[in-house]
Amino acid sequence: MSPGRRSRLLFAAYMAGGNATILQNLEDVIAARSDVESAWLRIEMDAESERLDRRPRRSLLPGTIRNSMITGQRIRREERERGRFDAAYFFQQTICMFLWRFRSRVPYVVALDGTPLWYARNELWYAQPKFDPTTRVSRVKHELTRRVYARASHLLPLSWSCRDSLMRDYGIPPERITVVPPGINLERYTCPDRSAASPDRPFNVLFVGADFSRKGGDLLVALAGRTEFQDVQFNLVTRSFQGPTAANLRVHDKLTTNSDPMLQLYREADLFVLPTRADSHSIASLEAMAMGLPVVTTPVGGIVDIIEEGRTGFLIQRDDLEALADRVRRLRADRDMRLELGAAGRRRVESHFNGATVAATVVDLLQQAAASRAGA
Repeated sequence: MSPGRRSRLLFAAYMAGGNATILQNLEDVIAARSDVESAWLRIEMDAESERLDRRPRRSLLPGTIRNSMITGQRIRREERERGRFDAAYFFQQTICMFLWRFRSRVPYVVALDGTPLWYARNELWYAQPKFDPTTRVSRVKHELTRRVYARASHLLPLSWSCRDSLMRDYGIPPERITVVPPGINLERYTCPDRSAASPDRPFNVLFVGADFSRKGGDLLVALAGRTEFQDVQFNLVTRSFQGPTAANLRVHDKLTTNSDPMLQLYREADLFVLPTRADSHSIASLEAMAMGLPVVTTPVGGIVDIIEEGRTGFLIQRDDLEALADRVRRLRADRDMRLELGAAGRRRVESHFNGATVAATVVDLLQQAAASRAGA
């Protein structure tokens, strides 16, 4: 790459879960940089893939093969129209696993919320809970995955426990790993003055989770049905609500991340609750913290990197309805505690999950990779 020329960088991610939000938050910052020419590839989930994702996989890497093929086609089109890339960012190894030629000529980094073995160890196989890493198919997948990691210029896990898996399970040296958590756009997620809220209005609990059952939404429904919480307003943002309706339950099934209506729900809330059963990370919890809300969630996956117990919120065990009821009860009764936890959460996001800082780190690593390849 010649001095003074803008870096031509590729960013690609499969649009599942929080991947879309992570990519959008990066684009909001990076697309405006004058030293970067960026291309953004969103590999969409079609109806067939969505159907397959809801049942156990029975063949060798069908989604991975499909994702790599689509990504490769999109990359070839981009390069024909605008020229070759200096470096590439892939969110998850699945979309680049079979792009051997591209990966051999273009330095790349892989961002990931978890390795396959990390998912298995933490019981985070959403579609296939009984994953056996000793089977022949799993061993093949492990070797293909290891090669993608080993040949990457750098690896960007979202959490520290994922970083440990890269070193322990895949033999990646620590100097080639940088923990880069999701970044929040703090110019958009601004903290309202929660001390000015009227004490006479109903206590407002917010839940955000597309997969209602996996995210523990049924526990909120059970809580809303209790007599002591009849005066609490529960706002549930989800596309897959299950359960009886009630006067104190309001379901929002058409909201999108970072939209004005979503931000308004965060502003109106007093508490954010996500009793999730399986998650690699939690962008919604970070968004709630950025808006000055205390958070009650579970210590699954990388969520332990987000919440400081008793300082920014509370961690309860999976499916512990009584612990959830206790935390909601305590926080409803103690306004000062809510304000203190919420303010600490905002400070934590500012210092550890600032979207501008995260984007700058990603670009720096990509430019270093491009420069290293050019000087080789």
